[in-house]
Amino acid sequence: MSFRGSVKQVMVMVVAVTCTLTLAQDANLQAIECPFPEGQDVLSEEECGKYSACEWTDGVCHMVDNALGGYIVQGPQEVTSRGFLVHLQKADDSVTMFGDDVTNLVFEVIHHEDYHLQIKIYDADNARYEVPVPVYVPDSPDTDALYTVEVSGDGEPFQFSVNRESNNNIVLSSLGPLTYEDQFLQLHTHLASTYLYGFGENTHLSFRHKFEPRATFPIFARDRAVDTEPASEYGHHPYYMVMEDDEGNSHSVLLYNSNAMEYSTFLLPDGTPALTLRTIGGIIDLHIFLGPQPEDLIEEYTNMVGSTLFPPYWYLGFQLSRWGYKSTDYVRGVRERMKSYGIPQDIQTFDIDYTDNKRDFTLDPINFGDMPELIQELHDDNIRVTLLVDPALVIDFENYPPVARGKEADVFIKWSDPSLVPDDQEPGTDEYMVGYVWPANKTIFPDFLKPETQDWWINEMKIFHELLDWDTIWIDMNEPANFGTNLDHPWNWPPDQPDWSLKCPENKWDSPPYPTMVARTTDNESKRLSEHTLCMSASQTDGTMTYMHYDVHSLYGWSEAVATYKAMVEVFPERRPMVLTRSTFPGSGQYAVHWLGDNSAEWIQMKNSIIGLLEFNMFGVPMVGADICGFLNEPDMEMCARWMELGSFYPFSRNHNTDGTADQDPAMWPEVAEISRYTLSLRYQYLPYLYTLFHMAHMHGSSVARPLLNVFPTDLEARDVDDQFMWGDGLMIAPVVTQGATSRSVYFPQGLWYDLVTGVQVASGPTTLTVDAPLEVIPLYVPGGTILPYQVPSISTTESRENPLGLTVALAEDMTAWGRLFWDDGETPTMSMMTAYMASFSYDQGELTMSVMHGEDIVAGLFIDTVSIYGYPSDPESITVNDEPLTAEDWNYDASSSVLNITTHTPLAGPLDVIIL
Repeated sequence: MSFRGSVKQVMVMVVAVTCTLTLAQDANLQAIECPFPEGQDVLSEEECGKYSACEWTDGVCHMVDNALGGYIVQGPQEVTSRGFLVHLQKADDSVTMFGDDVTNLVFEVIHHEDYHLQIKIYDADNARYEVPVPVYVPDSPDTDALYTVEVSGDGEPFQFSVNRESNNNIVLSSLGPLTYEDQFLQLHTHLASTYLYGFGENTHLSFRHKFEPRATFPIFARDRAVDTEPASEYGHHPYYMVMEDDEGNSHSVLLYNSNAMEYSTFLLPDGTPALTLRTIGGIIDLHIFLGPQPEDLIEEYTNMVGSTLFPPYWYLGFQLSRWGYKSTDYVRGVRERMKSYGIPQDIQTFDIDYTDNKRDFTLDPINFGDMPELIQELHDDNIRVTLLVDPALVIDFENYPPVARGKEADVFIKWSDPSLVPDDQEPGTDEYMVGYVWPANKTIFPDFLKPETQDWWINEMKIFHELLDWDTIWIDMNEPANFGTNLDHPWNWPPDQPDWSLKCPENKWDSPPYPTMVARTTDNESKRLSEHTLCMSASQTDGTMTYMHYDVHSLYGWSEAVATYKAMVEVFPERRPMVLTRSTFPGSGQYAVHWLGDNSAEWIQMKNSIIGLLEFNMFGVPMVGADICGFLNEPDMEMCARWMELGSFYPFSRNHNTDGTADQDPAMWPEVAEISRYTLSLRYQYLPYLYTLFHMAHMHGSSVARPLLNVFPTDLEARDVDDQFMWGDGLMIAPVVTQGATSRSVYFPQGLWYDLVTGVQVASGPTTLTVDAPLEVIPLYVPGGTILPYQVPSISTTESRENPLGLTVALAEDMTAWGRLFWDDGETPTMSMMTAYMASFSYDQGELTMSVMHGEDIVAGLFIDTVSIYGYPSDPESITVNDEPLTAEDWNYDASSSVLNITTHTPLAGPLDVIIL
C-alpha cells in the first residue's frame, strides 16, 4: 500500500515492504555483528550464548532474525502536522542483549525543508533523555521533498528505508533487528556506496572510511592525546556524509545523541557497504540531509545546527604559543626573535604558565608580575593576546575569590544523590563532585548548563579583564578532564600526600552494561567511561531539567563555549567575540573555533591534521587547525619547516608545544624562519580571499554559503585524496608530509591549474602529476576560472590592511574567470551589509570588470594597484582602465609563463573596467 501525506502537500510513501526487506535481512544476517562489552576478542560460542539476541552460526556470533529480535508494526500509520508516525512493539521481550528493552516505540517521520528529513524513534510510554542543544528548523515543512520513506506494514517486522526521490538511491535502509534497550540502542543500515566521510572526533587514518576489514570507532568527548589507534578524542560529532553515485549525489546524516556511542563499518556478503550505529542512552534522532551535492550539505547542516562564527580579520593572522613560557622576559625574547626575521604574527597566546599556581583568573606575581606591561607592549606592536582558562577551580574557598563566589551562587556539578558523596569529601565541598587537575589542590567543576553558572562565569571574565587586558580566551580541558579517576592517584598527585583520586561508584551510570569502545582503548587504565573525567553519576541542570552527566558529558565543552561567548559579548561589546575551545559538539561553531588537540611531532600526525581540517569543515567548525610542529615531542628542522608550510594555510594557524620541550617557534632555526616568513607572507597576501570565504561560510542562510575547505569530493578521482585541500574553490594546498621528500604527487581535478606564485600553467585536469617540492617550496595552485583578491602583506594584519590590493586572475579554457571580495572594519560584532563592502569580479574574453554592490565608504583609501592574468595568450596591443589608455610601461607580458601583469591605481570604492586588446 502507499500513503501520501495531505498536510502541506508534503509527499511521503509508506509501503509494505516486509517480504523483500526480510529476505535481504536473512541473506546478510551473519554480517550483523553481536557486540560484546569486553570487545570482540572474547568471541566464542559460550560468550555468544550469554545473549538471547545473539545466534552462533559457523563461528560467527550475529544478531537473531528481525522477526524474533526486532519490533513489529502495530496498527496503521498516523498522519501528523509534519509527517506521520507508526507504533512498534517488541517482537519478543525475552530476546535481549542486556535487558530493560523498551516494549513500545514510536517511529516518527518529521518533514522540514525539501532536503531535510528527521526520523525519531522513541519510547511510547516514558520520556527519555533528549539532547537539549537547540537546533534551527522551519516553522512549517516545505511543500516538496527530495526523498521518499518506506515502512513495513501493520503486523510485519519493522523495517524502513529512505530513498532519493529522483533516482531511488539508498539514503537509509535499515538492516537486521532494531535494538532499543534502556542503555543500549543499535541500528544497522545499508549504504549507497563505500564513499563514507565524517564521524568525529576520533582517530582514523584516512578521510574516506574503510569497510574491509570491519572497523569500529568510538565517539565520546575525552581528554586524550592524538594518536594513531582508533580512539575517541575531544569532541562528539556523530555526523557523516555518503557519496551515492558518479553524478556526485550525496546525503548526510546526524545521529543527534550525546551519549557514549560507537559506529562500525563493514561489508555484507554481496559486497554492499553497511553501517552500525550504537549508543547507550537517549533516543534515536536522525536528521537526514539530501544535498544533492556535497557542498550543499555544508549549508544544509549549518542551517540547522547554526552557522560558523565570523572571526575578526586579525584572528586570521599567525598565532604563537607554548606551554613553557617561564616569564614575561622569556616571551619578550621570543617576540624579538620573530621580529628579527620579519615573520608575520598577530596573536601571542599564553598557556597556563602565567597563572598563580595554575588557578584560573589569577596572575603569577613573581615570573609574570609585569604581565600588564607586557600586554601593553604587545598591543603597541599590533599583537593581540589570548589567555588560557581551564574549567576546574581549586576548593580554596577562604583564599580564592572566584571559587568562593561560585559556591555562593551554587554553580558547581554535584553528585546526583547525597548518598554517593564520599565519606572523605573535603569540608565545605557539600555535594559537589571533587576531582583533581592542574592546581596543587582538589578541584570542582562548573555546571555550564545552569543559567546561574553562566552569570557567574561572565562576571568572573569581567573581573579578569580588569586584571589583564587580554583580547580573546582559550578554554581547554573541557571534556571535562579530570586526572586519575578510579586509579590510586592522579599522575601529578603530590608525592607527600596520601593516595587519593575521584572514585566512581558501581551503578548503572558508571558501570553500564555496554560501556562502548571508549572503555576498551589501550590507554583507558580503569576500563570505564569515567576514565580521565567525572563520574557519570554526577548531576547537572539547565534550570528546568535535571540531567545525569552520563547523558550530557559530551555537551560540557559546548556549554562552556556558550558561556564564554556570552562573556566575550559583555567584555567586548564593540568587538566580534572569539573563543578557542578544545571540546565541541554540533552547534559549537556558532560560539567558538577549534584546534585539533594534543598532537605529536610526527609526520603521520602532520598528514592526519588535514583529515581533521576537512572533517571539522563538515561539522560546521571551519576555523580549525593543528598545533604546528607538534605539541608533544620535539620536531627536527625539516619537520618544523614542512609543518610551518602546511600550517601557514590552516584556517586557524598556531605554532604550539608543551612544557619541558625545546622552543619550536619558527625563529629557532634560520632555515625555518626564512621558510615561515615566505609562506606566512603568502597567507597574509591572500587573507582578503580567506576573509571573504569566512563571510560566505557565516552567511549560512544565503546562496553564497559554501565549504571553506574542499577536497574535491564531487570528482571521482579525488574521493580518496586526504593529503591536499583547498581554500574554497580557489586555492589548492598540496603540502609535503613525508620525511626527506623533495617532490610529491598532486591530483588536479577537471580544468586548468596554475602555479599560484609563478602563474605558470602546470596541469589540465583531471590528472595526477609528480611536482617538485624542495624544502623551501610548498606546492600551491589556483584553478582556471578563479579571481583571487589579495593585498600586499606585512608583519601584521593591522599593517597589511593599509596596503594596496591586487587581483590574481586565473583564466579558464574559455577565457573567463570570476571572484568576489568582502571587506569591513574587521571586527564589528553586528555586521550591516549596507556598511560592509562587497564586490564581484568578472573576466570574459579580454574584459575585466568589478561590480561594487555596496559599502564603498568602508574601503575609502584602498586601491587596486596590480592585476596579474594567468594564461593570457599574447602580448596585448593596448589596455584601457576605465576608458583611460595605459602606457606600455604599465604592463608586462611574460611569454614563457603566459602571465600578463598590469599596473593600475584604481580606487576599490569605484568602478573597474579593464579592456585588453
